[in-house]
Parts: sequence; C-alpha cells; structure tokens
Amino acid sequence: MKEAIRFNNVSKRYNLGLTRISLPSKVSEWIKRPFSPKPEVSDRNKHLWALKDVSFEVENGQALALIGANGAGKTTALKLLANITRPTSGSIEVNGRLSALIALGAGFHPDLTGRENIFLNGTILGLRRKEIQQKFDQIVEFSELERFIDTPVKRYSSGMHVRLGFAIAASIEPEIMLVDEVLAVGDASFRQKSLERINELLETGVSVVFVSHNLWLVQALCTKAVYLEKGKLKYIGETSEVVAMYDRDINQERARKFEKTYSESEQERSDSVEINDVSIVRTDGTGGDFENYEPAEVRISYSAFEDLTEVNVVTRIIRADGVTACMMRTKIDGYSLSLERGTGVVSVTLDPLQLYGGSYYIQAIIRDASDSYPLANKTSDWFYVNGSVLSHQEMNGVYEPLHDWSHQSSSMISSMSNNQILAK
Repeated sequence: MKEAIRFNNVSKRYNLGLTRISLPSKVSEWIKRPFSPKPEVSDRNKHLWALKDVSFEVENGQALALIGANGAGKTTALKLLANITRPTSGSIEVNGRLSALIALGAGFHPDLTGRENIFLNGTILGLRRKEIQQKFDQIVEFSELERFIDTPVKRYSSGMHVRLGFAIAASIEPEIMLVDEVLAVGDASFRQKSLERINELLETGVSVVFVSHNLWLVQALCTKAVYLEKGKLKYIGETSEVVAMYDRDINQERARKFEKTYSESEQERSDSVEINDVSIVRTDGTGGDFENYEPAEVRISYSAFEDLTEVNVVTRIIRADGVTACMMRTKIDGYSLSLERGTGVVSVTLDPLQLYGGSYYIQAIIRDASDSYPLANKTSDWFYVNGSVLSHQEMNGVYEPLHDWSHQSSSMISSMSNNQILAK
C-alpha cells in the first residue's frame, strides 16, 4: 500500500528582491543595464533556499509533525504539499483527498455572511452544493457561531474566522489533512474540541501533517516528527525524541546569546583568595547531562593565599534566559567556613537536582566575614538538565519540587461525614 505522502529530495528556492516579472519591467531593466554600475551581489544574496533536499514519508493514518524555528521551512513544506507552490527540484507524491488548514478563513469574502461563506469556501475546497447543504448544520454547530451565521464576516473576530474556517475544512472528510498553527487562535474549549476532531479523523485512517510551535500539542497528537533547521532536514524520528533534541537546541542557542552575569575580565580579584574552577558533577564524580531526579554536587575549587578565619560562599544556578533558579549561601544555612592557606574544594549537594530541563550555569562567590564584600567569583561552564517539562515554556517555572498528589471527592467527604455520624 502506498504512503499517503512521499517527499523526495525536495528543494524550494525563492528569488530575493524580485517584486514582479513582466515584459515592460524586463525591457526597462535591459535598457538601464548599460548605464548602471554592476552591483556585486553574491548568489547567497540573490536567492533563498526555503527547503534544501528534504525527504520524509507519511504513512496512512499517521500524524507527523514538522517542527523547527521560524524560517525553518515548515510552512513552505505545507504549501508544496497543498500545491500552492511548486518545488524547484525533487518530487512530491500525495495519494488521497487533501484538506489544507492553512491560513483558515483567508478565502472568506468580508461582505458575505457566515452562511454565504460556508458555501463559497466549501466550493473552493471541492464540495458540491448538495454536500455543503447536508453538512451545513454540522459546520455551524461545530463553529459555535449559530447566532452570527447571518452576519457579514468582516464583523467577526480573528477567533471567529478560525472557528468557521476550521469547521468547514474539517467537514470535508479528507484522506490527508495539513494543519498549520490553526489551534493557536481561539479559546481553550474550542482548541480542545478541534484537537478531538483531528483525533477522530486519525482514528478513521486520515493522515495528518501538523505544524505548531506548541510542543505540547505536537506530542499529544503526533507519533512521528521531522525537525527542520534553516530549510534542511536535521532529524526525523519518534516525536518525544525529536522534541527533546529541538528543546536542547533552543536552550543551547539561548545559552550562546545570553551574556553571563560575570565575564572572566570582570571577576573579583583579591590578594587573599581566588576561585580556580566551578563545576557540577554527579555524586560519583562524573559529568555530562543531568537528569532532574538525580543528585548532583556543585564543586568550587579555590586557592587561599592566607588564612581566612571566616568566609561565606554563595552559589547561584542561573538558567539560559538569565533567571536565577536558586541561590545557596553558607551563612544563611548556618555552615561555618574558614579557609587555610593553600588549595581546597567547597562543595554543596543537591539531592535531587530538581531543575526543569534546560541549559544552566553556576556562579560562585566567596565573600568576607561580614558577607558584604566579594573576595572572588567565577562562573562554571554551561550544563544541561534533562527534565520532564520543556524548559522554554516560561510558565513552567524553574524547578520540579518533590511532591505527592491526593484526591478527595464530594462523595468521599459525604461518606466520611455519614460514618462520623454513625460513629457517634
């Protein structure tokens, strides 16, 4: 049995700076050419490869996600599949009736009512008038726009546009569905209903190609994912595996862009002590990536040039976006610390680490006895934590506390009350 979609070494190139191609414009360009200085423009500045030699397949009844940063080529891939544009090279096979949920409502006429646009848009999507009439009540009910169906769509909000567009597109019972960020607009209940509708279609054997920056939706809906980076295929595999790789890359990119609080040139220097190294290791001394549930040890190596009867050590774990995940201080923790002349290591153990997934670094400071003046400071290299939650979602916070869940329903409470009464 043939795959629903086969993308074979597909490339798509766009010309930059070319606004129109017509006979008058080409004649004008030809006349002006001898009198104009020839600009030195590289091929890179003339063209943009939105996709370059990308290949993937979608099985029948499979949901595949296209993920990547803006400009990765995700929407270009959907437009090629929908035959909105054609590839520069390579071939595309689409085996089945296709519905494209791309820019929903873009084909609506603003002066026509919702009712009239259902018939107009349904016809554009390939439905006969009789089919639209049969599905009309179902479309209106799904869109939840019964009250506004005879109102011109120019008075609709963006969310109402998407509701109506999705209701029409999802009603044509396609064999292949292309979905591009359409669940990003609208209220939570409608997004949930739309997701359930897509799952219903998947259960009937419909194949789905899904594009979204919401990686929760991607993981909830898709079993396979394609990771695109600047138009090229970086990785293809199981969704959780691909999402983890993408999340890691996002964090590392943040780490590259984020300037650490203290650069090497700005570090405090004193005649009494110097921090040689700051690192984080497992309790067995090994480094590498960390799991959020395992213990870890922060180690601060120092050289003391004289005896220091009392010092305070401060450590901050800082996330790639500059947020301080936590701070630990020997003085606040009641840990008395003095340094003898020579070298040594001060360490603090976090058991477990409890950080959400992402890239972090550690800042260590040795302060004087009064805790008012820094004697030395240094930052660690970046380290990565594999967490159960995607770190670039700011609402997730910065750490995963140890916790237990419980549940008590009203029937349980009522039963407890009755038992208490009987006991009396």
